[in-house]
Amino acid sequence: MSRLAFVIVALLLAGCTTPHRPQGHDNAAIQQHPEQYLVLAVQNNADAADAHAGSTVRGYARSNQYLQSAHARKLLKDIASEYQLESVDSWPITVLAMQCVVFKPIHNEATTELIAKLQHDPRVLLAQALQGFATNSGSDPSSRSQPLSSQPALLPPSANQGSYQSLQHSLRRMDIDNAHQWSRGKGIRIAVIDTGMDDKHPDLKGHISEQRNFVDDNQTQFIRDRHGTAVGGIIAADAHDPTGIAGIAPAAQLIALKACWQLKPDQDDARCNSFTLAKALASAIELQVHIINLSVIGPDDPLLTALVKQAQRSGIVVIGAADNQGLMQFPSALPNVIGVTSMEQSSKVNGLISAPGRDVLTLVPGGRYDFSSGNSIATAEVSGTVALLLAAHSGKQSLDSTQLRQLLMQSTETGASDQFASVNACRALSQLLGQPGCVRSIDASSTANR
Repeated sequence: MSRLAFVIVALLLAGCTTPHRPQGHDNAAIQQHPEQYLVLAVQNNADAADAHAGSTVRGYARSNQYLQSAHARKLLKDIASEYQLESVDSWPITVLAMQCVVFKPIHNEATTELIAKLQHDPRVLLAQALQGFATNSGSDPSSRSQPLSSQPALLPPSANQGSYQSLQHSLRRMDIDNAHQWSRGKGIRIAVIDTGMDDKHPDLKGHISEQRNFVDDNQTQFIRDRHGTAVGGIIAADAHDPTGIAGIAPAAQLIALKACWQLKPDQDDARCNSFTLAKALASAIELQVHIINLSVIGPDDPLLTALVKQAQRSGIVVIGAADNQGLMQFPSALPNVIGVTSMEQSSKVNGLISAPGRDVLTLVPGGRYDFSSGNSIATAEVSGTVALLLAAHSGKQSLDSTQLRQLLMQSTETGASDQFASVNACRALSQLLGQPGCVRSIDASSTANR
């Protein structure tokens, strides 16, 4: 065996041994120069050594190792040698019976011509560029319609102030208080595929049942990540906390799957790629969640599309953000994905669900609070609403995405202008249960400019 082939096989085996962990400097290089890499998959029908999933922030427990089959190992060795590729990271996607590898061409970049050749190779199930994705919200002052605080984030309110729930105009717009008479999301597991999340935040303690990191091994950064913390707070912040805010589905459980990395310490902006998102999606399927929240946007991606379809076949509801122009990209463009836009968005596309997305109060790492805007936030609100519906319908035939979309659409209130239409959680539950008891909580025109 040549030295190069030996190195390639060793890297592939290392990828199987620790599937959740990127390889240090290679991971940083992938984040900075994704155009230099490609993703490739071959058939892998290896059996699981242990079907128990780990629950640590570092990813899978070592007992949960899916072995790479000898056939897959040989295929990848031969392909790497023939096309002059260097393996950077490798991971078995068991739900698709694939061994997935990030390769870097040894002599040039991951060109369109090279990928096309691999796509026509009968040994290859999938070959594509490593693509980039972004979260779609902002908490910096420039994203706000009105500056609400000169501080970068609000500190916890003092005892004599009470909670910040009076500032949660989005909850009144969606009639969440009345919705809670029927459901608080109990028993529903929601995978938040995003950045990390601050599980030490007072409003999230006890609400995160699983944490996995598919970006790095940095636990300190995991709990400092803003975007995932903001999304988690919208969905499931502790409504019984005498201070702080209330989540839409405070009895639901969050699964924090880090697939995106934060770009700046004081802003929500984050990036992900095909490989990190694929790991997180496969993990969500394995963990048998009820809902996957994807507050990210990006290009069409064959690998991620295959995983979303597998999630849907498994009965998981996938909810994803549209872009700022209301265009249907990944994930909102995929069939049966519930696509979401903010009700304040100037561009509307039929089929998207609208929810408040401007200056929505949510959580910031370190026990703080801040206002955030964007379709990411609206997506989290819809995920919380769907959790209420699924919990209220538990024990009966499950609701599929078509039924859920219909309930959400029928509940949507239109204000003084068609531009400001938002899903109403109480109305959706009322329709589902055949029960009266909802009131219009706040005039749409009065919230449009908040």
